Amino acid sequence: MSPIRTNETLKTWLIFAVIIIAGIALRVYRLDRYSIFFDERSTLVISQGVVLEGANQKEVFSKLKVSGSDFWKTPEFSLRPPRVLRSFTYNETYYPRAFTPAEFWAPKTIEDYYEANNRSDIGNSPFYYLLLHNWIEIFGLTDFSIRFLSVVFSVLIIGLTYLFARRFFSVNTGLIASAIVAIEPFFIGYSHQARSYSLTFFLTLLATYFFLQIVENESSRRKTAGLYIGYIIAAGLGLMSHFLTIAVLVAHAAYALLFLRTIKGWIKMAVSAAVALSPVTWWMLFGGGIYTLYTLNYQADLYRRMAETKPYDNPFGVILPATLGNVFTKSLPIFADLVIFTNGLTDALAGKKNVLASLFIGILLIIFYRFRNYFKIPESLKMAIPFLLVLLGAVFYNNHKLQFVIFSISIFALSFIPDVHRKADNQQKKRLWMIYIMALFPTFFLILMSFKNGHTYGLMQRYSGFSFPYVIILLSLLLQYYNTIRVEFRALVFIGLACQLYFVSVRLVELYEDRSPKYGYFSNPRQPNPYLEAAEKIKALYQSGDTILYPASRYEILSEMDRTFLPYSVQDAQVTNLYLPKDAKYVQVMDTTQTTHILLKKAGKAEPIVIKKLKGLRYGLE
Repeated sequence: MSPIRTNETLKTWLIFAVIIIAGIALRVYRLDRYSIFFDERSTLVISQGVVLEGANQKEVFSKLKVSGSDFWKTPEFSLRPPRVLRSFTYNETYYPRAFTPAEFWAPKTIEDYYEANNRSDIGNSPFYYLLLHNWIEIFGLTDFSIRFLSVVFSVLIIGLTYLFARRFFSVNTGLIASAIVAIEPFFIGYSHQARSYSLTFFLTLLATYFFLQIVENESSRRKTAGLYIGYIIAAGLGLMSHFLTIAVLVAHAAYALLFLRTIKGWIKMAVSAAVALSPVTWWMLFGGGIYTLYTLNYQADLYRRMAETKPYDNPFGVILPATLGNVFTKSLPIFADLVIFTNGLTDALAGKKNVLASLFIGILLIIFYRFRNYFKIPESLKMAIPFLLVLLGAVFYNNHKLQFVIFSISIFALSFIPDVHRKADNQQKKRLWMIYIMALFPTFFLILMSFKNGHTYGLMQRYSGFSFPYVIILLSLLLQYYNTIRVEFRALVFIGLACQLYFVSVRLVELYEDRSPKYGYFSNPRQPNPYLEAAEKIKALYQSGDTILYPASRYEILSEMDRTFLPYSVQDAQVTNLYLPKDAKYVQVMDTTQTTHILLKKAGKAEPIVIKKLKGLRYGLE
């Protein structure tokens, strides 16, 4: 491992400034080119205290009629579940009514925000929605502004990765790690989404930054007081940004079990953990997360039934039973994509013979490097053998030759992790254990939950994204270590990495073209936001006496939390109203005769004007 160097020079800061500028540019590029999708639609309404489908806006979209209930009569038999709960003493029936943006934007209570968060995101991410609400108040509600909040935290991850790696390893490690974070497709992809992930990844990295310093300075009361406060705030807000942050805190506990040696230190950390957990505990007992555990259990049962009965034909995508083979197949790409050396290789490596041959050549490279001096052959031939082995494999592979070559080289390159550990001093070895635990535990946590719940739905990269900064720091240490190996092997590794960076750039291009199911969820590029376009057109064309007509499409009820009070969806109307003036008096109605168009009925005109055809543009819902 390279010697620790924590002093920074003007050159250091110039390089870091270039990294930050490049990271910002990569994240801002085409930020608002493509439409919001279902998850972002949920983000927008929740941040404004609105429930998707209007459960807390019944008076906006409908009027209530209360009628007597002939409860003594035998109800008609039906296999269809009721759309709304019925009372034994009266019936509630909701009838559509005209509404205006001013009514849609009526002031919300704190209970509205609780209900919106609970119904539309199972009570998850309240801190993110609070931040976004105030962010929108300042910067407005556009696709660029709502996503730019994620950009801010994604850029902060670049800076914090530098500080983390510099503090615990070296300036060079910090620069290399921050540069990798700047170009990592995962971080760029989630900076393009108005969701809580970038915020959560930042907060968990910040919590680990404080935690590791606490463990290393446990005997110094003065040094650790501020660190404890920082840890409590970062960990507490992390839990309030995404509940899976709990995996990070459990990983911290595992590290403390190994390296926190004093009773006093354990008591302090236990108190800190309890305080950090208190906000989310209150939230789930008394706030907007009171139904979260119930909903999570309900979802787990639902996904398990889908895995057992309709694994390939259900509204949630492919959900397989949690067999050993299925879990391995789903989790392997997660581990591979954490490492920029192997990012995306599992998508390209086809054919068992090819995989075995590539793996065999990687092992041969390791063996030849370790026992090179035992081979009595000319030195020139020794230098050529690593390249000959790789080229021999390229001749054998019958598809994706370059990716298989990179795979062999990656196996060889990653084999130096034990060497990096062995050459570290005792303090750095302890820090490396923190890196190993944080790199692996979040994904292992998902695997355990997959077996517990009986399905593979939760095995997704974004749910184990907490691991990325630590894997990247480990790779940065490896890249420096390669300078100590023989020149031919060093050249082989860096050539392989250069080829892999080409494929990383291809994935970035796919992301920017909205053809990246891995990071953008869509294979076919989305059109620009149809709701924003419709709102702008309405503002330009609407006159007194006109009526706006919204499509009344059917809404598939997947859980009890999805139940609504009307037999059709009002989401198109809700999202469009987000972009309309809050005090506007535009008359709007739901058009139950069609399901695809936003229309403008001009006063005295027979045929309405087509504002926007939505078919095929309701991303994530159709």
